[in-house]
Amino acid sequence: MPELHAIVIHCRDPYLLAPFWSLVTGLPVTPEDEARLADRSLTPGEAVLLRDPHHRHRPQVWISPVRDGTELPRPGRIHLDLVGDAEERAAVLEAGATVVRELPRWTVFADPEGNEFCLLPHQP
Repeated sequence: MPELHAIVIHCRDPYLLAPFWSLVTGLPVTPEDEARLADRSLTPGEAVLLRDPHHRHRPQVWISPVRDGTELPRPGRIHLDLVGDAEERAAVLEAGATVVRELPRWTVFADPEGNEFCLLPHQP
């Protein structure tokens, strides 16, 4: 079976979503893209790469803006299931996520552009 190599999150504003998803996934923005974010010098359509430099086996995440005039489906551009504790839940909310709904075993959140994702508790 193929292995997961990368996840692409389509967005309108990579300056907003790259730091958000970096914090939520724990994957740092690559140094080159961090510099482009800091000086707001991404070229139109340029994606931002989130990658763990110490664990190459982890999937990389690309924050990829859509081309001008392209409609983004809402929701549904991506859906991630993440695992975290109460502290990580608080960090997700602090980063700008909103609660969409609470379910018995997990919480559905939305990122700042409305992409839904779930946060499940750690399983013993």
